[in-house]
Amino acid sequence: MRLATAAACATLLAAGLSPAGAAIVRCEAADGKVTYSNTECPPNTKMVRKVEPSPPVVVHDGGLPQAGAAVERPVVKPEASRPRRVEDPVKIDEELSAQLAAQRRECEARARELQRLRDDVDAAAPNERASAELSLRRAQDDYRALCPRQR
Repeated sequence: MRLATAAACATLLAAGLSPAGAAIVRCEAADGKVTYSNTECPPNTKMVRKVEPSPPVVVHDGGLPQAGAAVERPVVKPEASRPRRVEDPVKIDEELSAQLAAQRRECEARARELQRLRDDVDAAAPNERASAELSLRRAQDDYRALCPRQR
């Protein structure tokens, strides 16, 4: 068995050294032994198939720099720091107060809308009740997302 394996390896090695265009053939004997050859099959064997060697795959086709070649790297310039805005604390307080007042007005308007939708659910006919409840649930979700808890 070792002799057959060694012979097969030697045949493959010889096939690897053959010219690039030569095909490798797989030969089988009647007793099941397999040999590979780059020429005709040995006596008392028959050719099973030809194996066409394909050219090697080139992964980096000139993409890597040559040894010793200088690699050109882009110059990174540091960003100029932006000057800090000197803000007036009184102005900031006024802006935040205005935003808070606008949010309160919006929440009050949404609370009135929720009450109107609750009244619509109570007054809705049985065939329109599901639609009215859905509108109420959506409005409640929007209210919870926009308005903080009232204390």
